[in-house]
Amino acid sequence: MSSETLKQRIITVDALRGFALLGILLAHMIYWYNAGPLPGSIFEKHNDTASGIIGIVNEILISGKFFAFFSFLFGLSFFLQMNSMEESGRPFVWRYAWRITIMGIIGLIHHAFWRGDILSIYAPLGFILLPMRKLSNRAVLIIGVLLAINLPSLLMQLPGLIEQLTSTTPPPPPPSGPPPGPDPSQAFFKTVYKSDIWSMMKNNIISIGEKFDFQFGSGRIYVTLGFFLLGMYSGRKGWFAMSSEALKPIFKKIKNKSGWVVLVTLLGGVGIYGLNEGFKLGWESSPLVGFIFGTLYNLNNAALVVFYVTGITLLMNRKFWQNLLYPLAPIGKMALTSYLLQTALGLVLFFGFGFGLVGVTAPWLNWLIALAFFILQAIACKWWFKKFYFGPVEWLWRSLTYFKIQPFRKKQASA
Repeated sequence: MSSETLKQRIITVDALRGFALLGILLAHMIYWYNAGPLPGSIFEKHNDTASGIIGIVNEILISGKFFAFFSFLFGLSFFLQMNSMEESGRPFVWRYAWRITIMGIIGLIHHAFWRGDILSIYAPLGFILLPMRKLSNRAVLIIGVLLAINLPSLLMQLPGLIEQLTSTTPPPPPPSGPPPGPDPSQAFFKTVYKSDIWSMMKNNIISIGEKFDFQFGSGRIYVTLGFFLLGMYSGRKGWFAMSSEALKPIFKKIKNKSGWVVLVTLLGGVGIYGLNEGFKLGWESSPLVGFIFGTLYNLNNAALVVFYVTGITLLMNRKFWQNLLYPLAPIGKMALTSYLLQTALGLVLFFGFGFGLVGVTAPWLNWLIALAFFILQAIACKWWFKKFYFGPVEWLWRSLTYFKIQPFRKKQASA
């Protein structure tokens, strides 16, 4: 690989990571950095047109997509690190295991401040990649695709679906009122958004099991691992090590196929919703229609992530788009620090020990704030790398990984 190709690959991967961070920030900011159920009354205050449009855009293009996008890049980075260390004769397994352990500790600290932390999910899944790296390319691809479309969750729903469809006993009518007992959304709102920081942290630590319950219940943990594997597969195939001319036909083909899946599944989901609303078919209580809708949703999410990765990579091989997208590279290079700073923004703006703006600012305004903050992050990261080799958290992580203080500040050229 030429030095020019290597440089472009590094910038491309960093820019993709920066784009993923933008999507993650938008997904979290729109509804006040919530990581649990919020009372419906908070959402009812923001039924204006702008918030409605932003909500639809978020649901179709953002929500549930960018954690998977970032997972793909994690899997790709796993392969690139493994390949680099093995080619140079350095031990990989124990070094990587220690590196992942440190990331998990950072994730647990982050979780204490915010339940939506993803690092504490990445860490245990990162260990699973170690034995899976021995699988063939074909096995990695097949398992990755099946997990990325959330097949385990769909299969776990099948027994109950079959039982409901074959049962001669009519299902009980849905409850007409709220479930008995305390409202979980009110409890979450009180303990997370309205308590002091120490009480909130204690509650977050105690509730870590609920995070994993959600991950398995929603299937997100399977999707994350699936995109880990797809990222590793792309690294094995050398796609991000190719010249732009060699990569273009491969990614163009994948982009087109994934784009068709996105379109067909989106039309299918919208069609089901439109028919049900227009003709009052009562499909919202049908387990079969719910299963079909869920399948379309999972296929759409996975295909859209693939479309994003391939489409943006192709754009970054064009001069015009390079000028727009390459500025994302510094923030992607400092992804861990940037991710934690985004959480700090959400905590300061929306939580009780900060400005307490949960439910006060409209979703559309939250997005404007997010975009402004992201632009400032990108500018700050570009300035930072003129003076430093690593982001501050990345430097700490790297120093702990190698049990040695790493170079941090760049030496300024003498006048």
